[in-house]
Amino acid sequence: MSLKRKTASGSIWNFLTTFAANIVDFAVFAILARLLSIEDFGLLALCLLVIELANIFTNVGVNQNLIQRYKWDNTFASSTFVFIGLLSLFISLLVGLVGAPLGLYLHSETAFYILLTLSIVPFLVGLQSVFAAKLEREFRNKRITVIRATSSIFSGLLAIVLAFTGFGIWSLVIARLWQSLMTLFGFFVFAHFRPTLTIKREHTLELYAFCLPLMWIAVLNYLNKKAANLYTGFILGTVDFALISVASKGYEVLSQSSISPINKMVVPVLSRVDEETRIDAFYKILGVTSIFVLPAFLGLGAIAPQFIELAFGEKFLPSASLLTITTSIILANVLVWFLPNLLISIAQTKAALRLNLINVSSILIVGIATVWFGVEVMLISITIASYLTVPLKVGVAQRHINIKLSMMIKIIAPAAISSCVMFMCIKLTASNLQLLTSSLPLELLFNIFIGGITYTLMLVIFFFNTSRKMVLEFKNIFNKN
Repeated sequence: MSLKRKTASGSIWNFLTTFAANIVDFAVFAILARLLSIEDFGLLALCLLVIELANIFTNVGVNQNLIQRYKWDNTFASSTFVFIGLLSLFISLLVGLVGAPLGLYLHSETAFYILLTLSIVPFLVGLQSVFAAKLEREFRNKRITVIRATSSIFSGLLAIVLAFTGFGIWSLVIARLWQSLMTLFGFFVFAHFRPTLTIKREHTLELYAFCLPLMWIAVLNYLNKKAANLYTGFILGTVDFALISVASKGYEVLSQSSISPINKMVVPVLSRVDEETRIDAFYKILGVTSIFVLPAFLGLGAIAPQFIELAFGEKFLPSASLLTITTSIILANVLVWFLPNLLISIAQTKAALRLNLINVSSILIVGIATVWFGVEVMLISITIASYLTVPLKVGVAQRHINIKLSMMIKIIAPAAISSCVMFMCIKLTASNLQLLTSSLPLELLFNIFIGGITYTLMLVIFFFNTSRKMVLEFKNIFNKN
């Protein structure tokens, strides 16, 4: 199979993996949002946010290191397994012995027991890393999809059953443990790798040098995505945290089902080509991504009120405006989303770290300065800061690879302009649709239909040649060179 077809296949299977997992996760999230009070829902979301942070330290670039190596070495992989296993165990103990008591002190006894129960999850996630890296390195993305989708579906069904039988908050806690165990078992069985419990000093030094910058990148990425949520939870309380969590969920599901699968393939693919091909491939990825991703995000922002009410219930309607603000950042994000992994593909991990540091610094500074004025003011300020820092981020990447911001803007312009027009059309017709029908699902479908027609007409009438080229490129990646 050619590299192009491997890229396409890997992206498709990564998409299916995340899509299946996200659909189940979203369904559970929505059901619990309806069943729990806003306060309890906010507490659960805050505890899961802590576990998500802990999970970052259990990977720390292990996948990228094993994937980008020229040959697979069982001895090195075994050292990596022991290294990450010990680190993951330490993180789990830290959550159980420090995080859980802090939850008791800062919030409640329920927070203590939730964090204590979930403290084993980072250890289980860490043990998955080496097996997952071997499967991904061999482009066995279909197998990864089956494993992750199966564990997500079964754990999701378990959570739903437990939720309706009165387990409340604990339904998701139990399901999350079951999902981690199932995923680890699946990777262990199908990776065809059995590690030995040995570790070599030279391997540890290599892992430290390669993974430390990536660990900080992962932490920065986490803060980039969750800083606003963290500020809201610890400063404004669990009610506001529940509202911003619901708004963030829609954005996260969409990004993990669209951008993330493509982003995962950037390192294994672009690390194996020459510089000229790498730059050309980056531009093509950016163009094809913009055609499909920009209308999806801006469209979600346009239908936010109907989407939030239908999915989470009327009590979460204040989240709609937050979702609209959050999705408006996509035009800035799509320009810089692939840059860290583009730099990692040429082993410029420190440059990738600097790139993320710029982004997170702006969010942390702007967020802490504006959260006191309310969630909406904070999100608007963060969005503006993201647009203003795009040239600075691209400038960091330009020191190592010959890309141009003007070319990047030109590539996404057709999709960006068409998506903005689509957004305005949906908003302008929303009030008329409410008069025509009292059915919320029907109103939502009408809005989606209007958005789809508007976006398609804009591309066909004003940007036909460019959009046709992007669509042909998307189709062409499935054909052999």
